[in-house]
Amino acid sequence: MIACFSTYYGDSSQNRKDNVALACRKIDGTVLYPEDEFSFNDVVGARTIESGFKSAYIIQNGEFVEGIGGGVCQVSSTLYNCALLADLAITCVRAHSLAVSYVAPSFDAMVSSASDLRFVNVSSSPITIKMKADGKYLRAEMYGGETKTIKRRSQTVENLPFEIEYRDDESIEAGKEIIDTYGKEGLRSKGYLEYYENGKLVKTVLIRSDTYSPQKRIVLRGVKSPLT
Repeated sequence: MIACFSTYYGDSSQNRKDNVALACRKIDGTVLYPEDEFSFNDVVGARTIESGFKSAYIIQNGEFVEGIGGGVCQVSSTLYNCALLADLAITCVRAHSLAVSYVAPSFDAMVSSASDLRFVNVSSSPITIKMKADGKYLRAEMYGGETKTIKRRSQTVENLPFEIEYRDDESIEAGKEIIDTYGKEGLRSKGYLEYYENGKLVKTVLIRSDTYSPQKRIVLRGVKSPLT
């Protein structure tokens, strides 16, 4: 084994867990020969009901909404980090519009019909990809002939404050306010790879700079007239 990486998804809905497991089964056992390029979308295929995927939360237009294939981006992000640790050449990766909880900022990999994760086996040996999902942890492993000691480092450069939006609600008594969505700060981040030899840091490479949007706080403001 030349690299491995795991993320936690045990708190996910059953539909999301099923999507994760299905994507893993499609990837598990893939072999990349030297100079072969892996395409997540080519291997996993379209995320449709017909191909077995279910509805779960996805990020769309800066919001968490229900969509077919929710959870698949955690599979692509887990695999992406494993590919980085195996020192493969990343040829296509895109960040989410919002920060995700399962990997550090600047280490996510968003996939959709219009966005892919791709990487090339630049080593001199074939690489076999293994993916496992046991209901709690999702694990990517790569087997090949060349090993390196690489560590990831995420740096938050700036926090971006969230806005507060008030919405009138006729079902709430006048003068009362209820938080509908708490909101979350956004951030700007950088991702680095640190290369070690014999326990000593020999090289640091900046691989990405990303901006994740803040999530708006939504407050419902009561405008219901008192009963007379």
